[in-house]
Amino acid sequence: MLGPMEELFDMHCHLGFAPDPTVVAEAGQRAGIRAFSCTVEPAEYERLLPLLASCENARLGLGAHPWWIADGRLSEQTLEAFCSQATAARYIGEIGLDFAGARGAAESRTRQTQALARILRACNRGAGEKLLSLHAVNAASVVLDLLEEADAFAHHRVVFHWFSGTSDDLARAVRANGFFSVGPRMLASRRGRAYARQIPLDRLLLETDMPSRSGDPLPAGVWRAELGNALAGLSQLKELPTAEVAEHLAETSRRLLGL
Repeated sequence: MLGPMEELFDMHCHLGFAPDPTVVAEAGQRAGIRAFSCTVEPAEYERLLPLLASCENARLGLGAHPWWIADGRLSEQTLEAFCSQATAARYIGEIGLDFAGARGAAESRTRQTQALARILRACNRGAGEKLLSLHAVNAASVVLDLLEEADAFAHHRVVFHWFSGTSDDLARAVRANGFFSVGPRMLASRRGRAYARQIPLDRLLLETDMPSRSGDPLPAGVWRAELGNALAGLSQLKELPTAEVAEHLAETSRRLLGL
Protein backbone atom coordinates (compact mmCIF):
# COMPACT_ATOMS: atom_id res chain seq x y z
CA MET A 1 0.00 0.00 0.00
CA LEU A 2 1.22 3.51 -0.83
CA GLY A 3 2.06 5.79 2.10
CA PRO A 4 0.24 9.15 2.25
CA MET A 5 3.39 11.16 1.54
CA GLU A 6 5.16 8.89 -0.92
CA GLU A 7 6.31 10.99 -3.87
CA LEU A 8 4.14 10.85 -6.96
CA PHE A 9 5.26 12.25 -10.32
CA ASP A 10 2.84 13.90 -12.75
CA MET A 11 4.70 13.69 -16.05
CA HIS A 12 2.19 15.67 -18.08
CA CYS A 13 0.13 18.46 -16.54
CA HIS A 14 -0.71 22.11 -17.33
CA LEU A 15 -0.05 24.29 -14.30
CA GLY A 16 -0.30 27.34 -16.54
CA PHE A 17 -4.05 26.75 -16.83
CA ALA A 18 -4.52 27.15 -13.07
CA PRO A 19 -5.55 30.58 -11.71
CA ASP A 20 -2.32 30.76 -9.66
CA PRO A 21 0.31 28.27 -10.92
CA THR A 22 2.75 29.07 -8.10
CA VAL A 23 0.19 28.31 -5.39
CA VAL A 24 -0.73 25.03 -7.09
CA ALA A 25 2.90 23.97 -7.47
CA GLU A 26 3.71 24.81 -3.85
CA ALA A 27 0.63 22.96 -2.58
CA GLY A 28 1.66 20.02 -4.75
CA GLN A 29 5.11 20.01 -3.18
CA ARG A 30 3.61 19.84 0.31
CA ALA A 31 1.45 16.94 -0.91
CA GLY A 32 4.47 15.02 -2.23
CA ILE A 33 3.88 15.72 -5.94
CA ARG A 34 6.56 16.47 -8.51
CA ALA A 35 5.48 17.68 -11.93
CA PHE A 36 6.49 18.10 -15.55
CA SER A 37 4.26 21.03 -16.52
CA CYS A 38 3.74 21.46 -20.26
CA THR A 39 2.83 24.68 -22.04
CA VAL A 40 0.93 25.30 -25.27
CA GLU A 41 2.94 28.21 -26.69
CA PRO A 42 6.17 30.16 -26.01
CA ALA A 43 4.32 33.11 -24.41
CA GLU A 44 2.91 30.81 -21.73
CA TYR A 45 6.38 29.33 -21.15
CA GLU A 46 7.90 32.80 -20.76
CA ARG A 47 5.13 33.83 -18.33
CA LEU A 48 5.54 30.74 -16.16
CA LEU A 49 9.36 30.59 -16.01
CA PRO A 50 9.71 33.26 -13.29
CA LEU A 51 6.57 32.08 -11.47
CA LEU A 52 7.81 28.49 -11.10
CA ALA A 53 11.52 29.25 -10.74
CA SER A 54 11.42 28.78 -6.97
CA CYS A 55 9.28 25.61 -7.11
CA GLU A 56 11.79 22.79 -6.77
CA ASN A 57 9.15 20.15 -7.51
CA ALA A 58 8.14 21.54 -10.94
CA ARG A 59 9.89 21.35 -14.30
CA LEU A 60 8.53 23.51 -17.12
CA GLY A 61 8.28 22.43 -20.75
CA LEU A 62 8.50 24.76 -23.75
CA GLY A 63 5.42 24.00 -25.83
CA ALA A 64 3.90 24.47 -29.28
CA HIS A 65 0.62 22.54 -29.05
CA PRO A 66 -0.65 21.13 -32.37
CA TRP A 67 -4.12 22.63 -31.76
CA TRP A 68 -2.57 26.10 -31.68
CA ILE A 69 -0.58 25.33 -34.84
CA ALA A 70 -3.58 23.82 -36.65
CA ASP A 71 -5.87 26.83 -36.14
CA GLY A 72 -3.24 29.51 -36.64
CA ARG A 73 -3.05 30.75 -33.04
CA LEU A 74 0.65 29.91 -33.18
CA SER A 75 1.99 32.12 -35.98
CA GLU A 76 5.08 31.67 -38.11
CA GLN A 77 6.83 34.32 -36.01
CA THR A 78 5.89 32.50 -32.80
CA LEU A 79 7.09 29.19 -34.19
CA GLU A 80 10.40 30.81 -35.05
CA ALA A 81 10.64 32.10 -31.47
CA PHE A 82 9.92 28.59 -30.20
CA CYS A 83 12.70 27.12 -32.34
CA SER A 84 15.16 29.72 -31.04
CA GLN A 85 14.25 28.93 -27.43
CA ALA A 86 14.24 25.15 -28.00
CA THR A 87 17.98 24.99 -28.54
CA ALA A 88 18.56 25.93 -24.88
CA ALA A 89 15.46 24.43 -23.23
CA ARG A 90 15.97 21.16 -21.33
CA TYR A 91 12.26 20.27 -21.28
CA ILE A 92 10.02 20.38 -24.37
CA GLY A 93 6.27 19.89 -24.32
CA GLU A 94 3.60 19.82 -25.37
CA ILE A 95 4.40 19.25 -29.04
CA GLY A 96 3.09 16.81 -31.64
CA LEU A 97 0.32 16.27 -34.19
CA ASP A 98 -3.46 16.03 -34.02
CA PHE A 99 -5.31 14.84 -37.12
CA ALA A 100 -8.73 14.38 -35.48
CA GLY A 101 -11.76 15.98 -37.13
CA ALA A 102 -11.11 19.23 -38.98
CA ARG A 103 -7.48 19.16 -37.88
CA GLY A 104 -7.04 16.20 -40.23
CA ALA A 105 -7.75 18.28 -43.34
CA ALA A 106 -4.89 18.33 -45.85
CA GLU A 107 -3.83 21.93 -45.17
CA SER A 108 -3.84 21.42 -41.41
CA ARG A 109 -1.90 18.16 -41.67
CA THR A 110 0.75 19.84 -43.80
CA ARG A 111 1.04 22.86 -41.48
CA GLN A 112 1.36 20.68 -38.38
CA THR A 113 3.78 18.20 -39.93
CA GLN A 114 6.10 20.89 -41.23
CA ALA A 115 6.02 22.64 -37.85
CA LEU A 116 6.87 19.47 -35.90
CA ALA A 117 9.74 18.68 -38.26
CA ARG A 118 11.14 22.18 -37.61
CA ILE A 119 10.66 21.78 -33.87
CA LEU A 120 12.58 18.49 -33.79
CA ARG A 121 15.43 19.95 -35.86
CA ALA A 122 15.63 22.87 -33.42
CA CYS A 123 15.77 20.47 -30.47
CA ASN A 124 18.71 18.69 -32.09
CA ARG A 125 20.62 21.94 -32.51
CA GLY A 126 20.81 22.39 -28.76
CA ALA A 127 23.47 20.77 -26.65
CA GLY A 128 22.52 17.86 -24.43
CA GLU A 129 19.62 15.48 -24.04
CA LYS A 130 16.09 16.86 -23.79
CA LEU A 131 12.84 15.45 -22.44
CA LEU A 132 10.06 15.66 -25.04
CA SER A 133 6.34 15.20 -24.32
CA LEU A 134 4.44 14.23 -27.49
CA HIS A 135 0.76 14.58 -28.39
CA ALA A 136 -0.23 12.16 -31.18
CA VAL A 137 -3.96 11.90 -31.94
CA ASN A 138 -4.87 10.04 -35.15
CA ALA A 139 -1.26 10.70 -36.11
CA ALA A 140 0.99 8.32 -34.19
CA SER A 141 2.58 6.76 -37.27
CA VAL A 142 3.44 10.20 -38.72
CA VAL A 143 4.82 11.37 -35.36
CA LEU A 144 6.99 8.24 -35.23
CA ASP A 145 8.18 8.88 -38.80
CA LEU A 146 9.25 12.41 -37.90
CA LEU A 147 10.93 11.33 -34.67
CA GLU A 148 12.89 8.67 -36.52
CA GLU A 149 13.85 11.05 -39.34
CA ALA A 150 15.19 13.48 -36.72
CA ASP A 151 16.95 10.65 -34.86
CA ALA A 152 15.15 11.96 -31.78
CA PHE A 153 15.17 8.64 -29.91
CA ALA A 154 18.97 8.58 -30.02
CA HIS A 155 19.40 12.17 -28.85
CA HIS A 156 16.51 12.69 -26.43
CA ARG A 157 14.01 10.97 -24.14
CA VAL A 158 10.60 10.81 -25.80
CA VAL A 159 7.36 10.51 -23.80
CA PHE A 160 4.08 9.75 -25.56
CA HIS A 161 1.30 11.48 -23.64
CA TRP A 162 -2.01 9.55 -23.48
CA PHE A 163 -1.01 7.22 -26.34
CA SER A 164 -3.90 6.34 -28.66
CA GLY A 165 -2.29 5.02 -31.85
CA THR A 166 -2.70 1.55 -33.31
CA SER A 167 -1.24 -1.57 -31.73
CA ASP A 168 1.43 -1.55 -34.46
CA ASP A 169 2.26 2.07 -33.58
CA LEU A 170 2.56 1.07 -29.92
CA ALA A 171 4.93 -1.80 -30.71
CA ARG A 172 7.02 0.54 -32.86
CA ALA A 173 7.20 3.18 -30.12
CA VAL A 174 8.22 0.57 -27.53
CA ARG A 175 10.96 -0.77 -29.84
CA ALA A 176 12.22 2.79 -30.27
CA ASN A 177 12.64 3.10 -26.49
CA GLY A 178 9.76 5.51 -26.02
CA PHE A 179 8.11 6.23 -22.67
CA PHE A 180 4.38 6.54 -22.03
CA SER A 181 2.55 8.77 -19.55
CA VAL A 182 -0.76 7.24 -18.45
CA GLY A 183 -3.64 8.86 -16.58
CA PRO A 184 -7.11 7.86 -15.36
CA ARG A 185 -8.77 8.92 -18.62
CA MET A 186 -6.55 6.66 -20.70
CA LEU A 187 -7.26 3.79 -18.31
CA ALA A 188 -11.00 4.40 -18.61
CA SER A 189 -11.00 2.85 -22.10
CA ARG A 190 -10.56 -0.82 -22.94
CA ARG A 191 -7.83 -0.03 -25.46
CA GLY A 192 -6.03 2.24 -23.00
CA ARG A 193 -5.98 -0.54 -20.39
CA ALA A 194 -4.77 -3.07 -22.97
CA TYR A 195 -1.95 -0.76 -24.01
CA ALA A 196 -0.92 -0.05 -20.42
CA ARG A 197 -0.79 -3.80 -19.78
CA GLN A 198 1.52 -4.29 -22.79
CA ILE A 199 3.92 -1.41 -22.09
CA PRO A 200 6.98 -2.52 -20.07
CA LEU A 201 6.90 -1.28 -16.49
CA ASP A 202 10.16 0.65 -16.88
CA ARG A 203 8.59 2.73 -19.70
CA LEU A 204 5.46 3.74 -17.81
CA LEU A 205 4.80 7.11 -16.15
CA LEU A 206 1.85 8.80 -14.47
CA GLU A 207 0.02 11.85 -15.79
CA THR A 208 -3.15 13.84 -15.13
CA ASP A 209 -3.24 16.31 -18.08
CA MET A 210 -4.79 18.70 -15.53
CA PRO A 211 -6.08 21.37 -15.23
CA SER A 212 -8.09 20.59 -18.35
CA ARG A 213 -9.00 24.21 -19.24
CA SER A 214 -7.68 27.66 -18.54
CA GLY A 215 -9.00 28.94 -15.22
CA ASP A 216 -9.73 25.51 -13.73
CA PRO A 217 -8.46 24.98 -10.16
CA LEU A 218 -6.28 22.04 -9.17
CA PRO A 219 -6.53 21.38 -5.41
CA ALA A 220 -3.62 19.29 -4.14
CA GLY A 221 -5.96 16.63 -2.78
CA VAL A 222 -7.67 16.20 -6.15
CA TRP A 223 -4.29 16.21 -7.90
CA ARG A 224 -2.88 13.49 -5.68
CA ALA A 225 -6.10 11.45 -5.93
CA GLU A 226 -5.94 11.51 -9.76
CA LEU A 227 -2.34 10.28 -9.68
CA GLY A 228 -3.26 7.66 -7.09
CA ASN A 229 -6.12 6.41 -9.25
CA ALA A 230 -3.81 6.01 -12.24
CA LEU A 231 -1.24 4.25 -10.09
CA ALA A 232 -3.85 1.87 -8.69
CA GLY A 233 -5.07 1.09 -12.19
CA LEU A 234 -1.57 0.30 -13.41
CA SER A 235 -0.87 -1.85 -10.35
CA GLN A 236 -4.01 -3.86 -11.04
CA LEU A 237 -3.15 -4.31 -14.71
CA LYS A 238 0.43 -5.34 -13.91
CA GLU A 239 -0.74 -7.56 -11.03
CA LEU A 240 1.92 -6.05 -8.76
CA PRO A 241 1.76 -4.31 -5.36
CA THR A 242 1.03 -0.60 -5.60
CA ALA A 243 4.18 0.33 -3.68
CA GLU A 244 6.35 -1.69 -6.06
CA VAL A 245 4.83 -0.04 -9.13
CA ALA A 246 5.13 3.39 -7.50
CA GLU A 247 8.81 2.80 -6.82
CA HIS A 248 9.48 1.81 -10.44
CA LEU A 249 7.58 4.79 -11.85
CA ALA A 250 9.22 7.24 -9.43
CA GLU A 251 12.69 5.97 -10.33
CA THR A 252 12.00 6.40 -14.05
CA SER A 253 10.49 9.85 -13.52
CA ARG A 254 13.43 11.07 -11.44
CA ARG A 255 15.84 9.89 -14.12
CA LEU A 256 13.92 11.62 -16.92
CA LEU A 257 13.59 14.88 -14.97
CA GLY A 258 17.22 14.83 -13.87
CA LEU A 259 16.34 14.89 -10.17
